Amino acid sequence: MGTDDWVQRAVTSAAMVCGLFDHNSQVEQLLAFRRAIFAWCLRQARRCAGRDAVEEALQWNQLAARVGCMDCAVLASRELEANLLAAAARLPVPDLKQPRVADRPRRWLHVFSEAGPSAGHTAMAWRWMSLDPEPNRHSLVLLSQQTPVSEQLVEMVARRGGEVVRMDPHAPILARAERLRAFAWAEADVVVLHVHPWDVNATLAFGIPSGPPVLLVNHSAHLFGVGGSVADLVINTRLSAQEDEWTIRYRGVGADRTAWLPLPMPPPTWRSRSAEMRLAARQGLGLPALAPVLLTVGDSYKYSPLPGLDFLETAVTILQARPSVHLVAAGVREDARWRQAREATGGRLRAVGRQLDLRPYHAAADVYIEGFPCGSTTALLEAGHHSLACVMAPRLSPPPFGTEGLAFDEAGVDQPGDVAEYVKRVMTFLDDPDARERCGQALVAAIEANHSGEGWRAKLERLKRSIPARHEVHPLDEPPPIPGPMVAFWAAVTARFRDDALGIVYRSAARLGLKPRLDLPIRRATRAAKGVRTLHPPLRRLITCTDYAATLVPAGRSAWLYKLYDWSATVLREDGKLTRVWRALTSALDGRHGCAQGPDA
Repeated sequence: MGTDDWVQRAVTSAAMVCGLFDHNSQVEQLLAFRRAIFAWCLRQARRCAGRDAVEEALQWNQLAARVGCMDCAVLASRELEANLLAAAARLPVPDLKQPRVADRPRRWLHVFSEAGPSAGHTAMAWRWMSLDPEPNRHSLVLLSQQTPVSEQLVEMVARRGGEVVRMDPHAPILARAERLRAFAWAEADVVVLHVHPWDVNATLAFGIPSGPPVLLVNHSAHLFGVGGSVADLVINTRLSAQEDEWTIRYRGVGADRTAWLPLPMPPPTWRSRSAEMRLAARQGLGLPALAPVLLTVGDSYKYSPLPGLDFLETAVTILQARPSVHLVAAGVREDARWRQAREATGGRLRAVGRQLDLRPYHAAADVYIEGFPCGSTTALLEAGHHSLACVMAPRLSPPPFGTEGLAFDEAGVDQPGDVAEYVKRVMTFLDDPDARERCGQALVAAIEANHSGEGWRAKLERLKRSIPARHEVHPLDEPPPIPGPMVAFWAAVTARFRDDALGIVYRSAARLGLKPRLDLPIRRATRAAKGVRTLHPPLRRLITCTDYAATLVPAGRSAWLYKLYDWSATVLREDGKLTRVWRALTSALDGRHGCAQGPDA
C-alpha cells in the first residue's frame, strides 16, 4: 500500500472520528495536553540533570516516554534519546571480552521489561527460540518483572541452555542498566530487545559503542518508543512496506538499519479439522453442534465504537440476519453494551474474556472476523494458520490499526471497502462452505511460507547475515510527527480507556520521590485542557492543593507532603468508599436544599 493511500484512508476515518466529541477541537486539546505533560517531564529531567541528580533525571525521562506512548503523535524524541545517551556515558565500561569465535554457537540474549504469559511479544520470543535451527544458546533478562513469568518461555530458555536473570524491579534505573550492560558484554553475542516502548533501561545500558550488536523488536510500531539510537537493527514483524516507512520516516531509523522478521507461528495443531474435532470443541465451549460459529479475538478497547465503525452493531446485524449463527469474542470483557447485545441476540453473542489457549475456539469456529476499529495481526495470523477463513477489518480501519502484510497479500485476503462489504463477505463465508475452505487453505499456505517452519527459518537466516559484528550508537535527528488524521484516529479509539495523563505522571512521580512541582507552562496547559480532563475532580483539587502547599515547604523537607498526597489519592479515588459516601451525602443535600456543586479545580 502506498503512502498516499493510507494517508487518505486516515483522513476519511478522522473526519468520522470527530463525531465522537462535542466539538472537533477536543481531540486536538487532548493531544496538546499530553504533549505539554511530555514537555514538562523533559524540563524536570533537565533540571535534575543540571544538579547532577542522574537517577531522578532518568525517572523523569521514563515518565515522559510513558506519556508519549499514550498516543502516536510522534514516534521518537531526539531530546529524550540524547538525555539517555548522555547518562549512558557515565556508566562503567566492562572489559571487552574476546570476540565471538566463528564456529561457536551464538549466544542470544533476549531482554524484556516483563514477560507475561499472555503477551504477544513473549510468544514471539519462545517461538523464535524453538524455531532457531542452530544449537544456539538463548538467555533471558527481565528488567521489571512483577507478575508471574511465562512458564513456557522459562522452559524454552532452559531447553536452549540459557539462563534467566530476573532483576529487582524496584532497583534504581542506573543499577539495572549497569547490570544489564555487564551481563550482555560477558554473556551475549547478540542482544534482542523485546522491551516496553517506554522502558529506558536498555537504551541506557547500550548507549555507548562496542559490546554485542543490539536488535530492537518493533512490536509497538504505531506508538512512541525509546531505543532507536541504540538499535543496530530495528526488526519489523508485519512484512509491511508501510511499517518500514513509519520506522524510517517517523522513528528516525535509517533504511540500512531496518530488517524484517515476521511474527513466528508454531506448527498448527491441524491443517484441516475433522467433524469430530469441531464437535468436541463445541461441546467443551457450550456451543451448538451444527450452528455456524463466528470468532473474533482482541482486547476490549479495540472494539470501541466510532461513527461508521461500530463492530458490535455490525455483529448484531449479522446475527439478526442469520438467526442460527453464534459469535464468540475472546479477549473482550463483557460490559453493559456487550451484555445488551448478548440479550438482544438471545445469548448467541458471547464475550468470554481473555483466554490463554485459543485452540478450542479455533477448532469450534467456522469463520474468523477481525474486530474494528482496531484489529489484531497476531490473532488473525493464528486463526488463518488454523485454516479458518478470515475477514479483515474494513478499510476505514487503516493500517497499522487494521491488519496488512505479505502473507495476507499472497493469500488474496484484503480489507473490505467498507462495513457493508465486510458484512457481505461474512455472509458469503457463512453460506458457502467451499469458499471458506479455499480461503482457509490459502491462508495456511501463505502463513506457512512466511511465518512458520522453513519459510520463517529462511528469514531468520537472512536476518542473521545482516547483523553487524559490533554495536554502534546512532544519535537521532528529530523525526517529523505522524500525519494528524492517524493521530486523531488512535486518540479517538483509546480516549475512553486512557487514564488522565497528568494524574498518572503526578502520582507516579510522587511515589518515586521526585517532588513533582508544576511550573508555569504546565499550569497553563492544565487550565486550557479543563474540558478534556478525565481525572476524578477531588483528585484534581488534591494535586492543586499539594502543589500550592509545596511552595510553602522547603524543598528538602517536602517528602512527607508527597507521601500525604499519595495516601490521600488512594482514599479519594473515584471508586473508593469515601467517595461513594460523599456522593450519596451531597446528592441527599442537593435534593433537600438545592445546593450547587463547587467549582472544578
